Amino acid sequence: MSTSDRPLAGRVGVVTGASSGIGAATARALAAAGMAVVLGARRADRLAAVCTEIRDAGGIADACPTDLRDETQVTALIDTAVARHGRLDALVNNAGTGVVRLVEDGRVDEWRTILETNVLGTLVACRAALRHMLPRGAGDILNLTSVSASEAWPYMAAYAGSKAAVHALSQALRREVAERGVRVMTVAVHNIGTEFASTFDLDILPAATKRWEELGLLNRRARLLEPADVAQAIVFMLSQPDPVSVHDLEVRSRAN
Repeated sequence: MSTSDRPLAGRVGVVTGASSGIGAATARALAAAGMAVVLGARRADRLAAVCTEIRDAGGIADACPTDLRDETQVTALIDTAVARHGRLDALVNNAGTGVVRLVEDGRVDEWRTILETNVLGTLVACRAALRHMLPRGAGDILNLTSVSASEAWPYMAAYAGSKAAVHALSQALRREVAERGVRVMTVAVHNIGTEFASTFDLDILPAATKRWEELGLLNRRARLLEPADVAQAIVFMLSQPDPVSVHDLEVRSRAN
């Protein structure tokens, strides 16, 4: 197989939220591109299944069950990748959660879960990765955000706020580490066919969807994108030669 078929050969990466959706698709795509991947997520059985699939296809994959809300587990995920493979070249912070609910009806326990997973979990993972990347003067951190971070999506204020925070912290982190050899990139996604909405309150979702359509935020006639579409964009970004950096990329259906 040629280098162009495996542009990430010899590299080691960690993917969070890798038990399904964009995370699982990204782990598969990175492995197919030659990267040894370590997968983190809460659902150990689903992680194991994705790893088996990758190995059966000839890739290298390890599972490390991780709750992004637990600092010790997040740090252990990163350190496990280095312990098993001797290095860390890439971190893809994909894990995220959200709810549909008006702020006036907001629940603090839901807000806390969103912020601890989406923002604090991302920060802890970045810190752990940098402890290995900065001494080498090389590495990639790629954080998943959402178009809701820059658009006004009612019913998703807490989630949108968390993703706006991820975008802002990514920009600040880039200023901190770019001259020391580490790339920091973001991918903002829109309406991808994943399990993300499977936990949304079905009593609220119809009203939310109707409002999103009224505001022009969502075109339900547009073809729904697949997690693999985002994964291929991530492979493209990580495959760019130094010092090229695709700082911020938005992935959405043509009609959205």
